[in-house]
Amino acid sequence: MNSDETPRLAEQLQRAGLRPTVGRIGMLAAIMQIGEGYHYPEDILRELLRQGRLGSITTIYRVLADLTAINFLQRSFDADGKAKYRLTHASKSADEICLVCEQSGRRITVQDRELRSQLDHLARVHGMETSSLPLLIQVNVVSQLESAEYQKMTEAQSKK
Repeated sequence: MNSDETPRLAEQLQRAGLRPTVGRIGMLAAIMQIGEGYHYPEDILRELLRQGRLGSITTIYRVLADLTAINFLQRSFDADGKAKYRLTHASKSADEICLVCEQSGRRITVQDRELRSQLDHLARVHGMETSSLPLLIQVNVVSQLESAEYQKMTEAQSKK
């Protein structure tokens, strides 16, 4: 990572609502140094140690959770169910809107510039600012029973 990228990363973290701590910036630098693609937490820790930075696996997991929550990192699972991470902004457009289930981690991605523009405008109207990263919307799983009840309610309202 070059010195020009540190202020940019710090600004992006601030805009997403996280303080740009030395640990967060250092971890992002380590991920960028490893390269494109998905990386396991242990790989990130090895890179931090290689760079002479202190780190522990618990800190790595905590920072990974923080950065995943603001959609700075994307989490995926390998065939054994082990989590791996990659930089979201390295591979996704800022027009993307991701619906992410809080329970299962399942993602639905929508590319819709007009909808994203409307959501950004709504945020500004209410004194908020969205980041230049893909927009993350957390959702919850609906049970089959709740889904059927919601569908009946929607149908009843549309007949009125």
